[in-house]
Amino acid sequence: MLTLSQLENISQLPDLVLCPLNSWDLISVTGEDCIAFLQGQLTCDLEKLVPGQQTLAAHCNPQGKIWSIARVIVLEDRILLTQPSSVSRIQLPELKKYAAFSKVSIQIETEYQAFGLAGCKSAEYIADKKDIIANHDTSNLLVDGSIIIKQPYPSLRYLMIMKNDIAETCIADLKNKAELFDDSLWNAMNIASGVGFIEAETSAQFIPQMLNLQALDGISFTKGCYIGQETVARAKYRGVNKRALFILTGRSVGCPKVGQTVEVLMNNNWKRVGTVISACQYGDGHIEVLAVLPKEINTEDIFQIKEVENSTLYYAPLPYQIAAE
Repeated sequence: MLTLSQLENISQLPDLVLCPLNSWDLISVTGEDCIAFLQGQLTCDLEKLVPGQQTLAAHCNPQGKIWSIARVIVLEDRILLTQPSSVSRIQLPELKKYAAFSKVSIQIETEYQAFGLAGCKSAEYIADKKDIIANHDTSNLLVDGSIIIKQPYPSLRYLMIMKNDIAETCIADLKNKAELFDDSLWNAMNIASGVGFIEAETSAQFIPQMLNLQALDGISFTKGCYIGQETVARAKYRGVNKRALFILTGRSVGCPKVGQTVEVLMNNNWKRVGTVISACQYGDGHIEVLAVLPKEINTEDIFQIKEVENSTLYYAPLPYQIAAE
């Protein structure tokens, strides 16, 4: 299995890539109250979604700090959440303790599995093997129960969620046609698209707007109450949030780790300004980092990771606009 260290940059990505998501969980929420239950737990408006649709969302604590960020997927008989496995051991007990009051069941999904498909020929493969419409829509529920979710800019890639037998057949076919990469590549693509997911090291530290969820359609400001809603609303309507998610890029001997400290050079001294949410390193040594920083950063500033020697970093533009509070 190939790793990101075997690519010098994303332009070298093979035409077709199969990416198992071994460090991600697929969580299933079932039961007659599943939509109403999650409506009171997550920042998105689930009642506006129909089977086959999906959205990003945060699950917050009562203080509005994010336990986890997940991609929420609506199927006919269940809601699926995809999130990094490291955060599940922290977040799932918090979600389950409220489930006792509703007719819902929450568990690691056993009937479906998820994997990534990427590369310039990924759309062609989906059109040929699955459905020609599915490679154009943001998400598409197929007749066999599979859901194909086109991922955000910049690289062409899809999140594939299929029943086990269908997934195994598809993966067996892809192993004869595609290059196999581990999910360090998926992480790098999330960074390039400006989409940050919470790991165990950063759980319960940030409000959703600090991860730009308002710019990624991951927050509804018109739905009813949910856990942490008061803090999220205050950040919007009173302008109290002063931080946001940014991309930094540069070079380093080693790859930064989640939770490490970002510093900025000011008056010939380094000052702490933020936290690493995720990071990756390509084979040529250059690194890309998603970090929570002050919203009003100077794009000409020089940054570094405190714990990583010679990690000079510079601002890189996001592929979307950060929505005004």
